Amino acid sequence: MIRLEHVSKTFDSRAGNVHAVQDVTLTIQDKEIYGIIGFSGAGKSTLVRCINLLERPSRGAVVIDDQDITKMKDKELRAMRKKIGMIFQHFNLLNETTVLDNVMFALKHSKLSDDEVEQKSLKLLDLVGLKDKADAYPVQLSGGEQQRVAIARALANDPEILISDEATSALDPRNTNQILDLLKDLNEKLGLTIILITHEMDAVKRVANKIAVMQ
Repeated sequence: MIRLEHVSKTFDSRAGNVHAVQDVTLTIQDKEIYGIIGFSGAGKSTLVRCINLLERPSRGAVVIDDQDITKMKDKELRAMRKKIGMIFQHFNLLNETTVLDNVMFALKHSKLSDDEVEQKSLKLLDLVGLKDKADAYPVQLSGGEQQRVAIARALANDPEILISDEATSALDPRNTNQILDLLKDLNEKLGLTIILITHEMDAVKRVANKIAVMQ
């Protein structure tokens, strides 16, 4: 599903070059849960942003479904990015809109009718166990429930890959385990390839098939 070939990312700064990622080569199989673990500052988030080209690698190739996406034109890249859902540590929800509207927002530019968008969003909330909270607002939810909304939103465009970038770091142990179990369940039900970025060894041990360590 994903192949990184000698990927490096260097940032220019006043103090000189910062080598955030150096010469990473790895392969992630289809439908795998792949954990990438390391301390803060190891380059995990930069590496994962290279996978969907939110950061363009300074060197190396990113191959998804046998296509080198570093060579894609903008239109092709936008289409490819729809295959990749992302969830983050801080949820990134719209606090002034309902839970349902947050999920529907991800389908704003789809070709579905308004009714189809609403029905699909409700189905996704049901999938993450939150259909009964559709009319609630994010501030009325626990951290774990907010992350479930973020996961439902990330699944809106039927991605093949889901990237979890420190998605459980802001949660207590109980909510962390519930979110990890949900990700494992989605991996099995939907056949998702999941990349789990974390500094928590317990998290990757709980759900990952394979683990890469960044130093």
